[in-house]
Amino acid sequence: MKPKLWIILLASAALAGCATPFRAPPDVAHVKLERADSPVVVVEKIWLERKNGPLVVKGYIVKRLEAEDTTQTHLDVTLYDAAGAVLRSTVEHFEPRQIPRSYRRPDYASYSVPLDPLPSGTVRIEVRAHEGNHS
Repeated sequence: MKPKLWIILLASAALAGCATPFRAPPDVAHVKLERADSPVVVVEKIWLERKNGPLVVKGYIVKRLEAEDTTQTHLDVTLYDAAGAVLRSTVEHFEPRQIPRSYRRPDYASYSVPLDPLPSGTVRIEVRAHEGNHS
């Protein structure tokens, strides 16, 4: 195999596992995106998008192989400033709530959370999967 082709294949394989599959709009390119899994689901992908409307954080959730019920799982979407202070936090859901079992594909759901108006000073957004209610 030619050296250039080998390097391209390695780079492609490395990028295939990225959690952020798309570039953020230029005005929010500085915002860091973080994800946190739960015992039932994995927050697989996360990205910021603005298409003819409000800014949204979007992504995919994948059900763990051993998991059966995902209806008690939700997403905590938290916006932080540079000092780590919480600017806004919301409880959101993915669709479908019960992730169906699929034979040849991963068992997944998607989420789309509007962020506008984005609080000024936002430098980090965390999407955390959480089981059950908050205390």
